[in-house]
Amino acid sequence: MNLYQALLLAVVQGITEFLPVSSSGHLNLLQYVLGLTPSLSFDIFLNTASFLSVLFFFRKQVKYFFDNFGYILVGSIPAGLVGILFKKQIETVFADVKLLPIFFLITAIYLLITKFLPQKTEKMDYKKAIIIGVFQAIAILPAVSRSGSTIFAGLLLGLSPLEAFNYSFALFIPASAGALLLDARHLATGGLLTTNNILAFVVTFLVGIVALSQLQKVLVNRQLWKFSYYVFAMVLLSTFLVFR
Repeated sequence: MNLYQALLLAVVQGITEFLPVSSSGHLNLLQYVLGLTPSLSFDIFLNTASFLSVLFFFRKQVKYFFDNFGYILVGSIPAGLVGILFKKQIETVFADVKLLPIFFLITAIYLLITKFLPQKTEKMDYKKAIIIGVFQAIAILPAVSRSGSTIFAGLLLGLSPLEAFNYSFALFIPASAGALLLDARHLATGGLLTTNNILAFVVTFLVGIVALSQLQKVLVNRQLWKFSYYVFAMVLLSTFLVFR
């Protein structure tokens, strides 16, 4: 992978990890187009930079994290179990780009439905936490947006847009930390710590902070559903690219 490819993937990761359009789907498709082998380890490497973006963006909301720690812990269980029990199967799915159109379609449907959900301000509870956690576990699949899935689930369960946003990214912290721990050996020995990849890591971190800020504004203004048009376009584009 040359420098330009690494930086292109970094910008795409930084933007799409937080906007509800699926970073894994974009990275897999872009690596396919560039003639690179889709790599779960490389995805997790850039995801770690996104993880640091979240920590920086939410640095002033430590109180929220600890006030909701029980809900975050419970909501993290489904993704943790799936990541541990089905790691090999997930890696196989990541390598099959022909599945991307189906998974992009799932994301698009989630986003479109948010247009029709009534705005509510219900409180978080453990039942909501586990349901949102299940949606996060499903979003381990490439092209199923993690932010889109968890925010959709939160809105569906009656959370306010801001609460859904905050809880979604509070869940992102243990999920990313867990993925990093599971793949730590590959990250250390897989030749990922090159100059190009480190530069890509920094770019992903910086772009991620900007993307988080924009997503928060879009969500508070109840405009999340508009991203469905883009993701439906990605369904068509990915279908054309992988089946041509």
